[in-house]
Amino acid sequence: MFKIFFALAIGILLMSVVGGAYYMYVGHGHPFSTNGENWNQFGGYFGGVAGVLLSFISILLLVYTIHLQSQQLSDAQDETLKRDLLAHVTKADEEVEHWLQRKLATHNKSEETIEFGDVVWGILEPSCINTKAFEIAVIRLHKLTCLYCEALALYRNNVDPYFIFKYHQQKAQSLLDFLKPHQNLLGQMAGPSLLFCQSHLNARHEA
Repeated sequence: MFKIFFALAIGILLMSVVGGAYYMYVGHGHPFSTNGENWNQFGGYFGGVAGVLLSFISILLLVYTIHLQSQQLSDAQDETLKRDLLAHVTKADEEVEHWLQRKLATHNKSEETIEFGDVVWGILEPSCINTKAFEIAVIRLHKLTCLYCEALALYRNNVDPYFIFKYHQQKAQSLLDFLKPHQNLLGQMAGPSLLFCQSHLNARHEA
């Protein structure tokens, strides 16, 4: 609506300027003509000058409209990217949380179980869990943590290094702090992969 009023105002201004210029240089000091040929000449002059200017303004408005639509499309793509990356981080977080809620067998002969997250967050000692079950749980947590850190790095570099990222960064850091002392359970590539995860969390956002 603003562009319509703007174009209308420009059109009226141009018609006033063109008509005023014609009057100043041609009709000044003369009464209004009743001769149709004179008005025909005025119409030709007015159409030739004002028409070109109005066409130029129309082109400018068209270019502006295309630019505006392009900007809106770019903004929509950015919003889609943000939603997709946030969904990626959320999914990785949910998978980690689901695994932390896993019930693991204890060393006792009874059917007593312990939630893996209680060990990860330091509430219980790893020695409480069955050795084989603990090893499997740690290996799986290592894989999920790597995916989690990669998702966080993508979110930080493309969306925002603050707020949501900071919350997930602290959680991922706690997971890494738990995994580092248990590298012997993760194989030869555990060290490099954990360092890679740490670099995902520590790397600064590059504009």
